Amino acid sequence: MSLISGSESKIFAKGVIGNVRKAQEDSHGMRLGTPNGDLFVVCDGMGGHVGGAMASRIAVDSIVEYIGKEHYATPVAALDGALQFANMQILGYANEHPEYRGMGTTACIVLIRDTDVWIAHVGDSRIYLYLGKEKELHRITKDHSFVQTLVDAGEITDEEAEHHPNKNRILKALGIKPELYPTFNFEDKPIFVKNGDIFLICSDGLSGMIPDSTIERVLGEKLTLQERGDKLIELAMQGETVQPGGQDNCTVELIEIDQAVGKDSVFHSYDPYRAPKEPEKKGMNTKKMIRIALIAMGVLVVIFGALLLFKPNFGPSNNTKQPVPGDSVIDSTKSVSSKTTEKLIKQKDMDFKDIKDSIGVWKDTQKDFEDRITKLKKEKGEIEQKNKKSTSIETIDLKKFDELMKTWEQIERDLDKANEQWVHIQEEVNKLQGKISQKEYEKAEKDCIFIINKIDYLKNNCLKKITFE
Repeated sequence: MSLISGSESKIFAKGVIGNVRKAQEDSHGMRLGTPNGDLFVVCDGMGGHVGGAMASRIAVDSIVEYIGKEHYATPVAALDGALQFANMQILGYANEHPEYRGMGTTACIVLIRDTDVWIAHVGDSRIYLYLGKEKELHRITKDHSFVQTLVDAGEITDEEAEHHPNKNRILKALGIKPELYPTFNFEDKPIFVKNGDIFLICSDGLSGMIPDSTIERVLGEKLTLQERGDKLIELAMQGETVQPGGQDNCTVELIEIDQAVGKDSVFHSYDPYRAPKEPEKKGMNTKKMIRIALIAMGVLVVIFGALLLFKPNFGPSNNTKQPVPGDSVIDSTKSVSSKTTEKLIKQKDMDFKDIKDSIGVWKDTQKDFEDRITKLKKEKGEIEQKNKKSTSIETIDLKKFDELMKTWEQIERDLDKANEQWVHIQEEVNKLQGKISQKEYEKAEKDCIFIINKIDYLKNNCLKKITFE
């Protein structure tokens, strides 16, 4: 049994080069009735127009081959195996053909197995689920990208991410290194859908050119599936964001469910823009309102009486936070690495508690870096003001500048060391996939990525502003 009839009117797949690119670096494919179910895949290549096209084509062909070869015990095992196989095929090809080294690709897969739907993705290509009855679009993958970590941290909005200068910087891709850690269904639970629901798989040539609200509107129009697919691509070529449309290749696959038995859609949404619907408010009768008002007045009387009785002291507290035993009190001229973190990262294998403890102490470590940088910038500014007033080159405090340069170099070394530590911790997190819950794993993975990017930001952005001319 499948959720789709396989009718051509219920499936749409198309890719276009766009208005800027000279070649198509996206690839897409599908195969119905494999031993593991109905398969749909979209990949967006990178590494130059030749390398990108090669990587995405190898990925699609490898995934289709792997899924179609034999039956696997679980859908996640099938999807993970297919992506690992595709990853090694790309790496192997690049190793044999040096001109293709550095090529890579994103990947998004939808696998319909009996009445369940399973997904997997790597990179910033996306999978959406459009609910036909409710006329709502939901994002069911979260981008593996630098800007997504900024959105998750609350530093930028989802709209700002679409035109961020580092928008195209992705954190995961096939073909970059042997270790690959895809993301699958939320908490490894199947997705359930009903008739009229539509899966959309697309490269960022669609999602980066038009907002989710436009995609939702088009999918809700009374057009054939083919007409809706064509219209989405047409709008992506026109563009609705701050930049003109058609800046990238655009690939779209639509799969409309028409053989479902269930009446409900069950899935996890990563929507950044949709506020939850407020529950319907029901009116209260007069007696109930009076009863609630009397209870509230009674509570206020009790609280007021307690305040008069105990007369708490609202003055300054003497309970100043003291350094935690085992942690170093940071000096502005010394390494900022916490002794606790140092001890943890020296372990060959870290358990989940060690990783959570390391993430917990990072906040103080980050503040120490920022304090040192602020102090350095202040000292540099004071020296510059003093030197501007000098009338002779001999009076310029070159010795002080030299001391500041040494301080700057120490901060740079400390940041490099911190980066090495957190790359190691991220590797330890990856080892825990499958050993802890998917929710815990994704949270730890997101925290590590954010910290590594924060270190990179401190080194490449904040510190650029105090470069000594």
